[in-house]
Formats: sequence, structure tokens, C-alpha cells
Amino acid sequence: MQGFKYLCVLASMFSLHSHATERISLFNNADHITSALQKKQPLLGRMDVQQHNYLLALNTFATQYTGQSLEFHQEQISETQHSHTITQKYHNIPIWDQDLVVLTDNNGVVEQVYGDIIVNIEKDIPRIAEVKAQQLEDALAAVIAKFPAERPRIFKRKHAEEVIYIDDQGKARHAAKVSFFTDFHSAPYQPQRILTFVDLTSNEVITQADVLQKIVHEGGSGPSGNDKVSRQDYKQADYVSYPPKTFVVSMQANGQQTNCLFDAKNVETRNYNHSTAQISVPYSYDCSNSTRNDYKEYHGARSALNDAHHFGQTASLMFEAYLGQKPYFDKKIIQNVHYGLNMDQAFYESGEVYFGDGDYLFYPMVSLDVVAHEIAHGFTEEYGSNTPKSMLTGQARAINEAFSDMAGEAAEFFYSGVNDWKSNHETFRLGDALRYFKTPTLDGNSIDHIDDYDDSITSHHGAGVFNKAFYYLSTAELANEPSPWNTKYSFILFANANKNCWTSNSTYLTAADCVMRQASSISDRLRQDGVSKQDGSQWQTSELKNHVRKAFSQVGIRLTVNQGLESELNFERKFLSFDFKNLTRKDGQHISAENSEGWQWEWNFGDGSATNSAFEISHSYNAAGKYDVSLKATDPSGQSDTYTLPIDVYADYCSAQGVNHSKYYLSSVTLNDYINESASSNYSDYSSNVIDIKDGKALNITLVAAPHPDTKDKTKNFYVWLDRNNDGLFHKTEELALFGSNKTQLSGDISLSGELNQTYRIRTMVSFGIVKSACGDISWGEIEDYTVKLIENNDPVEMKIAANQGVNQINFVNNTVDDRVKRWQWQFGDGATSSKMSPSHAYTKSGNYAVSVKAYDRFNKEIGSWNKQVPFSTTITPLFTPSTSGNTVFVNTDQSVMPAGSTVEWQFGDGATSSMQDTQHTYQNDGEYTITLTIRHEDGEQALSKAVKIGQSSFTPEVSFTVTELSDGTFMVTFNNTTSKPDNAARNPDVTLVWNFGDGTTLTQNGDFGQDTQHIYQSAGAFSASLSISYDKPWWRRVTGTKNMLITLESAQPVEYCTAAGLTDYEHIANVTFNQDGPFDNNQQAGVVNPNNPIKLYATQNNTYRIEAGYAGSEAFAENYHVWIDLNGDGQFGNGDWRNDKSELLIMDFDQTNQDYGKGYVEGEFSIPSNQLSQPVTTTRMRILQYYGFSRVNSIDPCSDYSSAATSGSGEIEDYLVEIYKN
Repeated sequence: MQGFKYLCVLASMFSLHSHATERISLFNNADHITSALQKKQPLLGRMDVQQHNYLLALNTFATQYTGQSLEFHQEQISETQHSHTITQKYHNIPIWDQDLVVLTDNNGVVEQVYGDIIVNIEKDIPRIAEVKAQQLEDALAAVIAKFPAERPRIFKRKHAEEVIYIDDQGKARHAAKVSFFTDFHSAPYQPQRILTFVDLTSNEVITQADVLQKIVHEGGSGPSGNDKVSRQDYKQADYVSYPPKTFVVSMQANGQQTNCLFDAKNVETRNYNHSTAQISVPYSYDCSNSTRNDYKEYHGARSALNDAHHFGQTASLMFEAYLGQKPYFDKKIIQNVHYGLNMDQAFYESGEVYFGDGDYLFYPMVSLDVVAHEIAHGFTEEYGSNTPKSMLTGQARAINEAFSDMAGEAAEFFYSGVNDWKSNHETFRLGDALRYFKTPTLDGNSIDHIDDYDDSITSHHGAGVFNKAFYYLSTAELANEPSPWNTKYSFILFANANKNCWTSNSTYLTAADCVMRQASSISDRLRQDGVSKQDGSQWQTSELKNHVRKAFSQVGIRLTVNQGLESELNFERKFLSFDFKNLTRKDGQHISAENSEGWQWEWNFGDGSATNSAFEISHSYNAAGKYDVSLKATDPSGQSDTYTLPIDVYADYCSAQGVNHSKYYLSSVTLNDYINESASSNYSDYSSNVIDIKDGKALNITLVAAPHPDTKDKTKNFYVWLDRNNDGLFHKTEELALFGSNKTQLSGDISLSGELNQTYRIRTMVSFGIVKSACGDISWGEIEDYTVKLIENNDPVEMKIAANQGVNQINFVNNTVDDRVKRWQWQFGDGATSSKMSPSHAYTKSGNYAVSVKAYDRFNKEIGSWNKQVPFSTTITPLFTPSTSGNTVFVNTDQSVMPAGSTVEWQFGDGATSSMQDTQHTYQNDGEYTITLTIRHEDGEQALSKAVKIGQSSFTPEVSFTVTELSDGTFMVTFNNTTSKPDNAARNPDVTLVWNFGDGTTLTQNGDFGQDTQHIYQSAGAFSASLSISYDKPWWRRVTGTKNMLITLESAQPVEYCTAAGLTDYEHIANVTFNQDGPFDNNQQAGVVNPNNPIKLYATQNNTYRIEAGYAGSEAFAENYHVWIDLNGDGQFGNGDWRNDKSELLIMDFDQTNQDYGKGYVEGEFSIPSNQLSQPVTTTRMRILQYYGFSRVNSIDPCSDYSSAATSGSGEIEDYLVEIYKN
């Protein structure tokens, strides 16, 4: 019987190819027709692939096959293309569903052919019998008669026609195409449109299908909005609008009821129902009677699911409409709503977006701008470019956040045609909005100018720079034309930059330049959308680039178009007085006063004063304030351009004060010989006492903090700002002249050089916390201002230079402090030079070298020099580690130390050599060889030799082990053998494993290379264990490899954890609760809080936590909370590398409501990775760190001592005993 079945299979296989009808694909193969005809009819000559000739050739090609012809339909003509649809026929019977489409351009050149031409049908259907109308009606009646009719049905729109049908095996069939509509007379209804093909020769039903294009999508209805922003309910009928004004669902009927699924229009929305456990199906509800979804009102939101689903679909449609693509291309958007327990966050992660229900800060985070924001993160990180880009560091992270903010505004504009220019207005509980576009600084944390950025700025607050530029571009008015820009076109511009030239490490400048260079795409889009100038002319790319340039100038980013007219200004300032500079360019060339003949200038200072026509101008304002200064430039041809720059004018230095200063204040400040002692004050102005300092001379500064009894042992932060350019401002980073942390004082040297007899302001500060700016209020500390005046200095520069011998180089350390020096000129005594302040130089050989350096001032005058004979000696240390693959060895000199000019020689032990630093060698025979590396230099040579085993001697088993101490004092060692079959093993080798456990016992195994084992050792001690594996090579050669292991067994000692010390003067941990255990309160005492009552945690479920803070006063401050758990019981948090290994950092939470303040607690959920647990129940240590901060802290040393300078801070650190259940 088995042989019979086999023959049947063969017969079936051959039957698949028994038909003769063929397909010839013309897609990307249009010239197949002309080339085939020329082979058969050479007299036709060359036939151009053009419209008329090609269609004629196509028809000629088809009709050479018996009975075949083509029917040409009316061509479709667009602006740039012609489309020709062609029906193929056999004996004038249409071949069903096999039409061809020929696409040509306006010149008739064929661009593409879609479809296959069907040939050789006569071999499947040699003759066509005449078919009368009655035969077709009978076929229709037969199909209807056999159609299932368990209940009374109606049949409508019945039709039958004769066709040629190509079946699934590619065989041509003479068939009747039968179609009709049917449904039940009464509910439940099941409408169907049936399409059937019946073989007219055998009356066999070839295929039958329901082809009714049912409406599987429908508009949903139900509540929307929250307590802050009320909205009308969604209405089902609003599905028909564009964009839809309600969420769209897919409908599924199962015979009993109809369910509506939140899976439609490229968006699938899931309900996590306040958990973090994985959900993999869309939210659904019974919509048999209505599409209304009332689930569910929570945290002030009417239905977070409805809003998230609707706004996700809106955002997706916006991306399609504006960019011509879905946000994640062919991958639909997965949205996870009600994620976690009262989580004040929304985020994007690995192709999905998550929305928390909010808590103290937010309502459920499902407003349109928030949803679009998170979706846009996926576009940026994974789907918008050819390759993923993280944009998670430096300024790139702020650009990343800004683009997501822009997507939120773009979605609003797409949906309603207007913008509120507020980020997260609808869901933010504590104020109007979380962030602002027009004035980013309104939130108290964001920046709106590139000069305000430093590495401490968070990504969201750094977004203000690009957000403001985006707002300006979208809303700015032009002088003589309505602006072509709006939110739509601005978003397309930034999105194209994101796609085309933003990178993971983009800066504000590079990303802005990339944005400007996408202006050509907007020029094309404006043309497509019919947006033109008032005179009907089109917007040129250079004009649009100029608009972008001006938008970025508002935030301090200077770009150049280098085409056309570009008006531009800059300035120098000192309080109310400004010197304005003219930086106008024409076709990239700067216009100077000397070559400005025929040009006209119009300065407007924004304060109501008269305009000025000078090339450059000075202006004094009457009062501090914000002013828009503009320069209109008109070239000799009459073309003009206006550049506007907002400026902040100040009448004096910014104010600053310490709010709480009684315990943190400066008791004395020393500036060279000047000493000022003072008592506690929030701010003291000593600037009237002018201190003379020599130009460029080192100014020694010492700040001493008052030894208050409560704070004398606490670390303090000291700051010195110097207004170097005398513009009346303290730049937060560039003019921070001195900074340090110490319990008592800070000393250091600074230098200032500038205009003689001018005064300069110095601001000094002591603070408990970290300070980012010289202006504004600080929580604990004091500020004092001083004035210095520059006087002439004719003294030479005091050079402080050391020459330190390094490895094959001399490191010159230049500690000279003299701001007069603007240029250095080094001579190293061997012909080499450098202009660096502190260079390093590699000499080619040992010896003494005459080294000199000269210092030059801004007038290029030599003002100091240094000369010294510097001894240098070379170091030669050969070192390498050979690696093998088969009979090939790989070596390099990366580990070696070689002076410049060295040569290398490799000797491989078989007579072969190499002089390459990185090389490889293949041995002809197996064996052990000695490889020698020799490094030669004119100072000498050194060599190193190492043995390498090739072939049968190179095999070593791969095995590791783990040790478990048992309750009876014995030790169970588990050996994990990961050895795989070597490449040189025989096909079916005889494998023998011999385990020697080092305690007098052995074990022999046969079969596989990678067999594991366990062994019980009866006592502690050191044991030399080994695994030897023997196997066959081809031709019966036997190979043995051995892995030796030293196993040291020791009885477990009590785990000793690092000590940690908090600082609880201002805040402490009041109590903690985990799951149902707690609250625990240790009253700020040291030691483990619960030594006899461990907290129970679980790896198979989400664990809840709540940590409450206590304060010395009534105010609740912003606090960071980090929770570490020693999961592997090694006595370390982060396995000894807490900076890089965060596997045991399970909670990072930040309690902040506004700047320095919080709500007084954090709570939420966390999970424990079970793969890190080795036992069913693990008893171990948990450490909770509370750390005051006005911004999120991403890393706190679990072994911190807050009173030390290394990890200074404020807050409490507590330890807890926990039991973790793995299953």
C-alpha cells in the first residue's frame, strides 16, 4: 500500500503541470514584446517602445496565438501620464480578471506595463462550444438551488456570463461566471454577494466566494474629555467627516452578538486595566444594539479608551495626509491605555505607546497632543528614517522631544485647523499647560535660546528652543506677502529633516541646518496645494530657506542661505546701551560699509524711537524691557529683506537671593589682598568697593562658609561668576569662572583681561543645592556681588608649566593663569611645533630636547616665554594574544607599547614571518608552534614568544559551574557544559567525556559533547577538577581536549553591605509600604528597619509601593527615590558596578509638582525579573534612597554618604529585609 500511495503522489505532481496555458509577465519587462516580434518577424525592423507602436506591437504579439485578441478601452489621461487598460480575450470571450495596464508619459514613452499576457490557451481549450443564454441561466439556477437556505432567503441582482477562467493551477477553463446578492428575510441578517465559476464543459463548480465588501468599520460613540476640558460625546454619525470626529471601530459578528473592536484605521488600542502585565488583544465591547462605549470614567476622564483610540487614529491620518506615509509605515500603532497604577506618564517603547492614568500631576494622558507626541517618538526612533536613531543624549534628546511636541500641534491643526500652542494643556492638573511654544520659559523650567542650554537641561525643557522656532515659522507675518507657512507646512519641513538628515547626535545647529535644507520639499508641496504669492508666482526655495533662517535666529541659532538677499544684525551691549552690527549678505557675500553704495538701510529699535538709515548704529534705551529690533536692507535693484531679532534689555545686573540663608552663608570673601567679612544675608551688594587687579594677573579668590553648628559638617557648593565681556549679564556656563564643593571653603585663581580702567562685576555664592544660574532665588544659601577694575600690567606672564614623561610621549601641563594670553607657540626641539595650551608630544627616540613655548597677547605681542631641557626615554613592551580558527592564527600588536618609528616582525614557528602589525597565518600541519613578536626601534628591541596549538591540540571543552551550599554543610556543584561539536570532528564521532571532580571521584559519559552533570562535595576546600572530551576526527584519528577548573568551596559568610548615610535636616523617609506589608517607620534610625518582619515581594506579579516623606517644616520638597534590591545575594547593589549595571535598580521615581516642590509621596508598581533569582525564595536586602533635587536624577550611588563632597545631597537612606518568591 505504501508503494501505491507514492505512485499517486507522483501522478498528482505531474498533473499540476499538465496544462499548457502560459503567463508572460510584462512588469519591468515591456520590451519583451518588441524583441520577441523582431525575432519572429525580422522584416519589422526596429520598433520604438512608444505608445502607438507599443500598443500595436502588443496587439500583434497577442493575435499570433490562436483565437486570442485584445480589447483596448478608453485611455485615462492625467497631467503627466496616460493609462491604457486592455482586456484579453479568447475567441472573443473575455479572460476574467487578467486585464493589462500600459502606463506612458506625455511623450508616449512606455514607463511601465502591469499584468501578465496569457498565451497558448488553445492547448487547454482546443475548441469552444457555443453557449446559449439558456445554458447560462441553468448554471445560475443550479448554483442558487445548491446554496445553503436554512432560513428563507432573498436573491437579487442575479447575473451569468461566459468567460475564460484561469484556475489556481494556471489552467484555462471555459466557464460561466455566476453572481448574485443574497440575505435572510429576517434577523439575524447575513448579507452576501456570491461569485461562482462553473465549468461549462463538466458543470463542475470551479470556485465560489462571498465578495461583498462589507463595512467592517463603523463610527463609535460615547463620552470624551475630562474635568478640565469638557467635550461633547462622540457621535456615530461623525465617522463620515474627514478627519472623523469620532473614533472608528471594527465590527465582528459571532452569531450571538456583534462586538466592536478598537482595531481600525491603523490603530489598535488595548486596555491594560491598571496593570503592567502583557495585553495582546484590542479592547472590545458588545455593540449589538449601539456602538456606544461608556467604559470607563477614571481619574476625572470620561473615557480614556475612547479618547486615546480616536486621537491615535487622528494622529495616524495626519501623518498620512501631511507626509504621505503612516507613522510606522506598514506596522499599525499599538496603544496601551490604563497602563500601570495611577502612573503620571506616557511613553513610547519598542513600537508601542503607553498611557498612564495620571495621578497628582495629570489626568489620564490621552489628549490629542499627548497621543500624537508619543506616536511621533516611534517615528523618530525607529520608523521615520532608513535606519533607527536614538536621539537620547545631549541636544539631540531635546530635539527629539521638540519634534514630538510639534507632532501634537500638527495633529491639532489637522483636526480643527487651529492651535493652542500649548503642550499638554488638557491633561495637566496643576496649571494651564506643561509647556508652551510661543514663550517656553512660562513653565519656569524650559529654555528658549541656545545660550541657555547646558548638560543639566532635561530633554523636555530643552525642547523649548526648537518649539519656539517652530511656532515663529508657523505664525510669523511677512512684510509684503501673506506667509505661506502654517502648522502643516512647518511640520512637513521638520518631519522631512527628521527623516533625511537628523542623527542620533544632532545638535541644535546641525539639526536646524538640516531643517533649512528641506525647504525645497515645501516649495514643491506649496505648488501642489496651489499656494502662491499674491501675483500668482511661486515661492522659491531660497525664499523659504530665508524664512527658516529667521525663525531659528529667534532662538540664537545662526544659519546662512548664501543665496539671494539676507538681512541680518547682531549687537554688543551694556545694560541700556547697544552697538548694533550690520551682517547683511547678498548671494553669500557680506556687505560692508565700503561696498554698500546704492544700498538703503532702515533700523527700527522697537521702542517707538525714530528709525535710522545708517549702515551701523548705536542706540540707548530709556528703560529695561523686551524689544524687537529690525533691519530692513534694500539692495540697489530694489529688492529688500527685513530681519527682526528680539532682545532683552536690562538696566542692571539680574537679581538673586538665598531664600533660607541663616545656616548657609558666606562669612568671608577674599580677592587677592582684599578681605570682606560679613554676617548672614540673602543678598549683599559690595560692588561699590572697587578692587584694582592687574590686567591678566591671577586673581586669587577664597570663599569661606560660615561654620554654623547645624551645617559645619555639611558639604556646600561654591560659585564665582565673572562678567568677562562686560555686557551686564552672567552667562550660566561661559562666565562661571570658579566652582567647587567643600564643607568649609573654596579657593582658586581666575584671570581677566580686557579694556583698562574698566570695572567688571563678580558674583559669589554659597549654596546647599546645585545652582544652574547666577540669577533668581536659591533655596538655601547666600549671594554677594563685588567689583574689580583692570589696571595696566607690564609684567611678563608667570609661566607655570610642567613636562611629565608618559608612555612614549611627554605631556606638557600648562597651569598658567593669565587671560592676556591669546596664543601659544611651542617648539619641541625636534622640529615639531604646536599651538595648544597643554600639548602632548611623541618623540621618535630617547634623548634630551630643548623645549620652548612663547605666549602672545591679542595684539600678537610676545608677553611670556618658557625654556627647558626635557629628557625623554622610549618604552618598548611587546604583548599579544593569539586567537585561532581552524588552522589559522590571528595576531596583532594592539596590546603592545611601541614608540613612533618602530618596526615589527612576527615569526610563526614554521618558517613563515610577517612585518604587518595586524596579520594572520595559516599552518599546513597540526601541532604546537611558538609565535614570536619582535619590536625593533633605534633605542633597542624587545621580543615576546607564545605557544599556540593548531589542529587536534587546539580543542578545549567549554564548561562553567555554579555552587550551592546545602543545609547539611555539603556543596552541590552544577557543571554547565556548553561544548559544541568541533568543525574537524568526524560525521558521527565516538565521544567520551571524563569528569574528574578533584576529590577522588570521576564520572564517564558517552554520546554528546555538551552533557551537564552535578556533583556533591562533602566538605569545604579547594578542588582541582577537570573535564576531558575525546572524539574522532576523519580517518579514525582521535582528539582529546581538557578543561581544568579550580573549585573553591567556602561556607557562606554573613553578607556585608556597603554603608550609606543620609542627611535628614530637611527631609526624611516617614514610612514605606510594599504590597500589603507596612507601613514601616524607623524614626530616622540606622540599621535594617524590619530585621524580623521581611517584606514579601513576588516575581510573578506586579508589586505595589508607596513611600511617604517627612519634612522639618511644612513645605513638601521635590524628592528623587531610587530602590535597589540585591537580587543575586552578592552583597552588592548593581553587582559592584552601579553606574553601568542597573539590573538591581528596580524603582526610579520622582516626586515633583513645581520646581523645588512635590506632593510628599510617590507610589506605583514595579516588577522583579525572575531570571535573576536562583532560589524559589530569596531573602535579601533592599535599599531605599531619598534624594532632594529640583530635577530628575538618573543615577544615585547606593553607597552614598550625603555629607561627603563626592555624593553630596539631602534625604534619608533606609535598608529593609525582603523575601522574594520566584514562582
